[in-house]
Amino acid sequence: MRVESGVGVLELLPDRARPGGRLLLIDGLAHGYVDLGDPAHLELDYVARIGAALDVLVPRGEAAELLHLGGGAFSLPRFVASTRPQARQTVVERSAAVVRLAEQHLRLRRGAHLRVVTGDGATTVARSPDDGFDLVLGDAFVGTETPASLATAAFADQVHRVLRPSGRYLLNVVDQPPWTTVGEQAAILGAAFGQLLAFGGREVVRGRHAGNLLLLASDAPLPREALARRLAGGAHPAELMTADRLRSLAAG
Repeated sequence: MRVESGVGVLELLPDRARPGGRLLLIDGLAHGYVDLGDPAHLELDYVARIGAALDVLVPRGEAAELLHLGGGAFSLPRFVASTRPQARQTVVERSAAVVRLAEQHLRLRRGAHLRVVTGDGATTVARSPDDGFDLVLGDAFVGTETPASLATAAFADQVHRVLRPSGRYLLNVVDQPPWTTVGEQAAILGAAFGQLLAFGGREVVRGRHAGNLLLLASDAPLPREALARRLAGGAHPAELMTADRLRSLAAG
């Protein structure tokens, strides 16, 4: 199917290799994948790595408050709902057309534990109360870029405000060598939070390929060793960027 929208052309493609698989494209770029019969399946490599990180950051079976900035195919909210039924989630998606597509074709179901807000992520965060969330996940894009309103120092300060003292901010960044965008965001998050690390696919972390890098920030100590162990396995292995390399990028 193909739908014109304010954020571009939405296309939903079936996966011939997986009967329940559906790939969401926006203007030809992958913005999500879901398996209608298995919400715990995470097909896209960077999404699988986020899911692996969540297994360390938000242990299965525990209650938590999560804020997703960016809905897309809603694969991560559906994953969390299926693996952590006690978690409460708020998802902010700027496109009403994307939300409608997910509700009509991707089995998105709102409920007491899953709230969907259509609008701007920065505005939603600014209106949120202090200390309201255990984890904020930034996974919103215009093409391959983080929306400008979600990439500023002022916004990072707002995320810091709405997180609980032990809360974490996990930001997905698409970049390529020499990692200018990652460096800018690392500098911003390093100023707003006391702790920062980065991880991604091995070839991306080692500077050999463009791709997704995940920045994790908090005022509380970060589980670096536990994350490294969890990310090393699975279908899409990942590794942490060295602290020295991340500091170098943040310094410009």
